[in-house]
Amino acid sequence: MRRRAGIALTAAVVLGTTACAGAVQEAQSGGQAGDTLTVVTIAPPQSLDPAKAQQNDAWFEQLAYEPLVVRHSDGTLQPGLATSWNYEGTGNTRFVLHLRPGVKFSDGSELTAQNVVDHFTYITAAHGQLAPFFTGDTFAATDPLTVTVTAASPNPNFPELLTQDYLVGGVISPKGLQAAAQLGTQTAGAGPYTLDPAQTTTGDHYTYVPNPNYYDPGAVHWKRVVLKVITNGQSVLNALKTGQADVAVGDASTMDAAKQAGLTIAAAPLLWNGVVLADRDGTLAKALSDVRVRQALNYATDRAAIASALFGGNAQPAGQITVPGGYGYDAALDNAYPHDVAKAKGLLAEAGYPNGFPLRIVTPEYQQMNLVAQALAQQWKEIGVELQITDYASTTEYTSDAFGAKFPAFMTAFGQLPVWMEGPALFLPPATYNPFKTQDATLQSLYDQAARSSGPDKDKLDQQILGQLTHQAWFVPVVTTTLPFYARKSVSGAATSAKAPLLSLYEIQPAG
Repeated sequence: MRRRAGIALTAAVVLGTTACAGAVQEAQSGGQAGDTLTVVTIAPPQSLDPAKAQQNDAWFEQLAYEPLVVRHSDGTLQPGLATSWNYEGTGNTRFVLHLRPGVKFSDGSELTAQNVVDHFTYITAAHGQLAPFFTGDTFAATDPLTVTVTAASPNPNFPELLTQDYLVGGVISPKGLQAAAQLGTQTAGAGPYTLDPAQTTTGDHYTYVPNPNYYDPGAVHWKRVVLKVITNGQSVLNALKTGQADVAVGDASTMDAAKQAGLTIAAAPLLWNGVVLADRDGTLAKALSDVRVRQALNYATDRAAIASALFGGNAQPAGQITVPGGYGYDAALDNAYPHDVAKAKGLLAEAGYPNGFPLRIVTPEYQQMNLVAQALAQQWKEIGVELQITDYASTTEYTSDAFGAKFPAFMTAFGQLPVWMEGPALFLPPATYNPFKTQDATLQSLYDQAARSSGPDKDKLDQQILGQLTHQAWFVPVVTTTLPFYARKSVSGAATSAKAPLLSLYEIQPAG
């Protein structure tokens, strides 16, 4: 569980920067392929190797590596290299993949069950970002096109983990695995495109051309796809406005200008921004050990005012630690803590703090978290709580102090994840976001039940988990925000949704 915490943390954080969804075989062909699709992203990939890449590198990976399971832009899971999948027995510890026959990689080698087993052997041995989710699991080729996974502990999210969202479901070819040292700068996948090194300048632009062996050539919509790195938000917008780019990842600071420019904007809720009340046992701030105090801070928060003042129309008040329509979302929790200063003062008085108390908090300067902290300081002053803010420009200093249990509270902007994946990062005792290792027997029981459940039963348990966290007031969620993506009218297919908030590049087609 501790090993999984770090990867879930990273997944949550990078979801707030840039990523995308991958291939969708069922996408309708736009007819004649367009010439060139130019896409702008804000950072070059750390590696092109699916075992070592970060989720920020997703666009660079997913054009070339077909995932076993495809996440469509509407959030549904669809066949990729696996035509079907299922759990066997009960408890979510045995998972079976049935592979698509006749698939060839860009290098001509064939997809087999043993190839998939070898792929995951490489993934786990590489100790990359996603490897901890497969620690202790065994993969077996039970016939030429069937892979059976036996999990070391219940895992209800195998299908999600094998989508393009998490990279490792993009299978590397047998030849690629034999020359693994080259995977950082070359591609060896079964996706619709393959990297063309001759037209690529590392760190600046990356050119992909059609994979001649792709099993569904009608779903290849472009003769070339160029990923261009531009780090400045205004320059990204200018590239779209002048026609130098067709699609790009945006940010909140340019959304209004993008609307005025007539660009298509795809932006689904992705992050909740707020406070982690980490010291729930009162080690550094005795007051936080009382649930009434934590609830009082929630009642004292005017979420609507902060959303309007700091984010304009690009954020919504957040009453729970997920986004509308996201994993574990329960509409009944949206108004769990209406703004009520009198209620907050009453709870503080009951807890023995009629005059309030000082509270130290640390914040970074990205995702406007420092500005939210300043707004909370003004609001909480009304109930006598003096919020003492330490504001770090350095992310390293912030993470060291926040996750090192040096402050009783810290700001965060956390990307939504499946609740089972979120636990090891956010709220279970080993979680990075739980630096004081708070335990809650009810929460742990619900989590363990959810890990073994499926369907509506699991959905209900996920809601109960978030309900327990809400009523125990471990957090003060303030707003939910989006990660916007921009597209020119010359292309179609730019869409996102609550459970697929990351733009699917491969669904982008020539307009009309």
